[in-house]
Amino acid sequence: MPAAGLDAARMFAFTDEHDALRGVLRDYFAATADLERGLRWQRLLTEIGLDDLLFNDGGSAVELAILAEESGAALFDGPLLSATVVGPLANAPAFDRVRNGERGVSAAVSLTRVDGERSDHCWDFSDDTVVVGATDGGLVLGTELRALSGLDLSRTMGRGTDVGTPLDCSPETVTAMRRRGDLALSAELLGVAQRALDGTVDYVSQRVQFGRTIGSFQAIKHRLADLLAQVELTRSAVYAAAWQFPDGTAQAELDLAVAAALARQTAVEMTKAAVQLHGGIAITWEHWAHRYLRRAHAVTALTGTAAHHRRRLAALIGTGECADG
Repeated sequence: MPAAGLDAARMFAFTDEHDALRGVLRDYFAATADLERGLRWQRLLTEIGLDDLLFNDGGSAVELAILAEESGAALFDGPLLSATVVGPLANAPAFDRVRNGERGVSAAVSLTRVDGERSDHCWDFSDDTVVVGATDGGLVLGTELRALSGLDLSRTMGRGTDVGTPLDCSPETVTAMRRRGDLALSAELLGVAQRALDGTVDYVSQRVQFGRTIGSFQAIKHRLADLLAQVELTRSAVYAAAWQFPDGTAQAELDLAVAAALARQTAVEMTKAAVQLHGGIAITWEHWAHRYLRRAHAVTALTGTAAHHRRRLAALIGTGECADG
C-alpha cells in the first residue's frame, strides 16, 4: 500500500456518532424483530431516518457499513441490501415511494454473476416492489418478478419474468451501484460472523460437561481465539474499504476485493464452527446457528466464494490496476 494509503488507514477511528448509530440500530433491530416485514422497513426509513443515508448520500460509507453490519447480525429481512445498491438511482421518479418505505425495492445485487454473465436473480422480493435488473445494454426497471425458493429463509428472492424499461444512467452510476453492493455484502457478512461468535462464546461459557464449562477446555479456547482473530481481521478489512470508498481510486477497488474475500471466508468458517461448538442442539434447523449458516452460504453461493474474490484480487494486482499514480 502506498504511504498515503497507510497514513489514511492510521487516521481512521470510530467516532461517537458511529457508536451512537450502532447502538440505535442494534436496539431497533432487537425491538422490532416480531414486526411485519413491510412495517419494519418503513419505520427504519422514517422513524430512524435512514432514508437520507441510503438514498441521498446523507452519510459516509463507514455509516453505510455499520448499517449493513448490524442488519447482518440481526438477519434483517427488509430490502436493505437492494436499497443500498439502487441508492444512486433514488432521484428517478420510479423511486418516489421507495424513499419513504411505501414500496420495497429488489435488485440484482452484484449486477453480474460470479462467472461474469449478467444476473437475472433479484434479492429482497416482495409483492409490491420496484425491480432493478441488468442487461447487456445497462440497467432496466422491471415490472414483474417470480418468487424463488432459496437456502436463506430470512431473505426473499425472485427472477424477472420480462425485460423491463431501460433506465437512463451512466456507466459511472452502474459502477457506484456495484461498489455499494460490494461493501454492503462484506459488512453484512461481518455482522453474521460477529453474531455467530458472540452467541457461541455465550454458549460455551454456560454449557457444563465433566463438571466444567466447555469454554474452559483448552481446545475450545484455542479455536475461539483463532476465530476471534479472524473476525477482527475481517473487521479491519471491511472498514478499511469503507474508509477508502469515497476516493474511487484503484486502491479502493483493491480494498473492496480484500474485504470481500475475507468476509466470505470468515462468515462461512465462523457459522460452521458455531454449529459444531453448539453440539447436538445446533443440528436442528430451528436453532439460531443454522439461520446464520444459511445466510453465510447463500450470500457466498450467489456472489462468489472467498477463492473467487482472491482471484479477483490477484487480477487487480496482476494488471497493475491497484497501483495509484
